[in-house]
Amino acid sequence: MAVILFTTTDVRGPRRLDFERLLASVRQADNLEIRHYVLLQNATEADRMHWRAAAPACCRIDAVPGRMSISAARNRMMADAVAEATPQDGDVVGFPDDDCWFADGFLQCLADLFDENARLGVLVCRVSLDPDPNGFDAGSVTPLAAHQAVRLATSNNMFFRGALTAAIGRFDPELGLGTASGGGEDTDYVIRAYLRAREAGLIDRPLVGHPVPDRISAARYFRGALIVLAYHARSSPALTLECFRKIFVGLYFTASGKMSLAGYRQALADGARAFGAKRDLAPARGTA
Repeated sequence: MAVILFTTTDVRGPRRLDFERLLASVRQADNLEIRHYVLLQNATEADRMHWRAAAPACCRIDAVPGRMSISAARNRMMADAVAEATPQDGDVVGFPDDDCWFADGFLQCLADLFDENARLGVLVCRVSLDPDPNGFDAGSVTPLAAHQAVRLATSNNMFFRGALTAAIGRFDPELGLGTASGGGEDTDYVIRAYLRAREAGLIDRPLVGHPVPDRISAARYFRGALIVLAYHARSSPALTLECFRKIFVGLYFTASGKMSLAGYRQALADGARAFGAKRDLAPARGTA
């Protein structure tokens, strides 16, 4: 089995030290088979060569001269991964941001957990700036509810069985940072996986290093989140409830000044168009 990771970073941005911390946390798991796909944005060929030398040997370093949306970047990396070897049932897939990191032993415990439970398709945990360094196993896992998938999962703390990611396809290129929606790509991906997985689990502990999302970030990403929940509202009563809850959360953000009335109206209009809409997100073949 392999642990397959996908990360993109802007080499002209402020996260160089964070990115180095992530790479160091991946390097420590040298007893695992890891394939870490990294896409450098705003990068030159010199940048690519530098990071190819500095990164762990498990990293596949690609570069683009400009900026891409987060979904387009991930789809490009996922197409590269498929070209190398289609993720298999025993593989584990994750999408850590460049400011995320893994505690010592985390990736080994993660791989062991998916290996021991062949039915587990999705795992979500919590994040913290002081992640829990203790190990975990099957006894740490409880069933993941739909509202927990929606409210807790981010790219940093959601992990998938490889065959499941191969089956559900690409990230929606209309969602995420760098698109008009401004967000929602992670929530959409985890919902699609949750609906298809044989089992979805939660470890209700902060196991991954990353800042905890707050209400400011929730307001910033409200539009994309509402679009996603509208897409999936008909899939189950629990997701219908989450969609209506998000509408009222938006009212609160607007009333408290965290979001403009115009922004709220636009999000409602986008959500109405997304409600029950059909999308073609077949597995990528070639670059996004």
